[in-house]
Amino acid sequence: MRDFLYGLSQLMRPLEWSKSFGNMAIAAITAGLFLHAGLDPIRFLWGFASIALLWSGLYALNDYTDRKADAMHSVKKHRAIPSGKVSAKAALAFSILLIFISLSISWFIDRAGLFTICIFAMLANQLMYTLPPFSLKKRPVVDLVSGSLVNPIFRFYAGWVLFVPAFNAPLSVLVFILGVQFGGFGLYRMSSKGHEKKIGLKSSVVLFGEKNMKRLAYAALVIGALFYIYACLTV
Repeated sequence: MRDFLYGLSQLMRPLEWSKSFGNMAIAAITAGLFLHAGLDPIRFLWGFASIALLWSGLYALNDYTDRKADAMHSVKKHRAIPSGKVSAKAALAFSILLIFISLSISWFIDRAGLFTICIFAMLANQLMYTLPPFSLKKRPVVDLVSGSLVNPIFRFYAGWVLFVPAFNAPLSVLVFILGVQFGGFGLYRMSSKGHEKKIGLKSSVVLFGEKNMKRLAYAALVIGALFYIYACLTV
């Protein structure tokens, strides 16, 4: 039972919640600074809980769909499903449960409003990223767009629309978010190049190579940093 519960926590990837929390916190702080929006910590925490559970469910779904490939990976073979801590069926059921709870919370705090739109946008994008016939993570260029541009925008706006009823965040802040997320995601993806090439996956990192991916990732980080400085100077 202890291994099973630990496996469920692995599927949820709580350390990854920091990405959602960071984007949402930056959005909330920006809304307060630029538009003097009134910030409600309790509402923010409910919103973050909804986003965190959504992504936990999506990470569990990703592990479910990648379980066979993960079993052949030197590091990922220790994940919950390939290591045998959690069965594939239990992981799929857990994924659906987490997503259902996330949607319930979003409905509770924002009945079919802009926050719920952000939830469904991330859900739809990640399902297309993960599942066939789309499987965007296996397609060059669109794997980067889906994983590092679409999701960060809606993570950010999930924090923004909790306090501002419009998708009207400053462009400089959005470029900062996208630059950092795109750069970080590009560098992260390079760690899987060898494995993806071995199993015949035609992802961006396999197609373009490490050198070009590094250049692209570092350029995005520099652009993001410059726009952050600009945003700070114009508050």
